[in-house]
This record gives sequence, C-alpha cells and structure tokens, in this order.
Amino acid sequence: MDNNTLRQQMIQKRLLLSSEERLRRSDLIADRVCELEEYRNADKLLIYADHNGEVATDRLIRMALLAGKEIYMPVCETGLRLEFYRVFDIDELLPGAYGIREPLRIEYLRLSDEAVNDNTLCIVPGTVFDKAGNRLGYGKGYYDRYLGRTHIKHRIGAAYDFQITDKLSLKAHDIPMTAIISDTE
Repeated sequence: MDNNTLRQQMIQKRLLLSSEERLRRSDLIADRVCELEEYRNADKLLIYADHNGEVATDRLIRMALLAGKEIYMPVCETGLRLEFYRVFDIDELLPGAYGIREPLRIEYLRLSDEAVNDNTLCIVPGTVFDKAGNRLGYGKGYYDRYLGRTHIKHRIGAAYDFQITDKLSLKAHDIPMTAIISDTE
C-alpha cells in the first residue's frame, strides 16, 4: 500500500473514534508521557495542538504548565517552515493554518534554534508510525525540516495503537522518533 493511501486510511480511522474514546486513549498517552525520564527532565516541551482526530494534547499541555515547564507550540510559516512560540495558557490559541489552533506570533516568544538543548522534548503528531520510530505526517514535511534543522535529541511520537505498523517506506530526509507512546503497552 502506498503512503498516501495508508495516511488517508489512518486519518479516517482516527475520525471514527468517539469523543469519549479519543479522550480516554489520549489521557492514557498523556499519563505515559509524564512517566518518561525525558519528560521529567525536560525544561522545554514542544507540543502540537491536536486537530483532525489526532491524539488530544490539551490535558498534557495543562499538566506540563502546572509542572513549570516552558511550553512551545507550532506555527506553520511561509515556505513550509515550522516555528514554535511560547504559550502560557492553552486558551490563548487561535485558529491558524489548516484550521489548527496556534499560539500568537510574538517574536520575543519564538523559540530560537539556539535555545533548543538536551532537555528539550518534542511531542510529534503523525498519521502513521512504525515500530522503528519512523513516521508519516500529512506529507508537507514541516516537522522533518524543523527536526533536521534543530537536531532535537528527544522526539516522541504520540499515537493510538492502530496508528503503529510494522514498517514504513520513507525518504532519506525523514527524521525518526526516539520513541512512540501509544495507548497500549
């Protein structure tokens, strides 16, 4: 099966989850992320705002804010460039590119590439992941370019169990995850 067909099948499968099931599964994933040493040691958490049936992130964001972590969320800029901006409250997000909630684009709140350190943790969305940590996003390469540019050491994919497959066929520029956290062991 080609990647586009696989991507569309997984998006449809995500959208078939009831709101209750999606939140139940997402809460399990959030709890598992919080148990990770990479999360406990993180001073900066880069995390997406869920969209289109993705693993819900609002609870994890609130927990990280309460834990005193700096939260940064993505904005899709021109030229297929991803930038992260600091967020102090989940309620400050507004609809942006592709209908995804985004933080305000205030320059002094933008995370510079130089500010990324070994205690930066990035929670990455995806449509499909494989057991080796490879991922398929939506096909535009925003995250692969960002991760390639910043060399973030800790890259965690958040996925429902059915989004994980044995093996994906990828391109040379695709950046693998260091771990995949799902709603099953």
